Amino acid sequence: MGDDMVRTRGRRDFRRLFAYLALTAVAAVVAPVVAEQPALAQCYACDGVDPNTNGCTGTTTVRELTAAKTGVRIELRFSANCGGAWTRSTQPGNNRYGTDIFLESSDGLRYKHWLRSDSQEWTPMMRWTRTLRACYGWGYEGPNWYNYDVFECTSWW
Repeated sequence: MGDDMVRTRGRRDFRRLFAYLALTAVAAVVAPVVAEQPALAQCYACDGVDPNTNGCTGTTTVRELTAAKTGVRIELRFSANCGGAWTRSTQPGNNRYGTDIFLESSDGLRYKHWLRSDSQEWTPMMRWTRTLRACYGWGYEGPNWYNYDVFECTSWW
């Protein structure tokens, strides 16, 4: 073999080794990040599940309102760990206001939670792939779910 052929093969082998090491380094960095990503689309079984007892941590408030009449804070909450969303209410101070909170999807699924005396309460959750909003009803006055003296909702998410 000539010297030129040995140098060419050596450069080619070096480039292959360098490319392999670079690819391995990228895979080592990316693999843990991908593995730690929450399985958002796996929440199909979470409809109707209590978010507080199912490890739904890392929550974010994506929509909220403060009820004009009572000051109750209504939040549409989302957990990337669970891939689900729910409505949470926070009563102001020691006062206890309100009748019901709702989690509603645009396709008609609705979860209602009757407010008791806890300062924070929540609805069951729905999967995040639905279009959702959080609602609050005060002063129930009729046979239908929307017959309240005050009925307020967040915007859709």
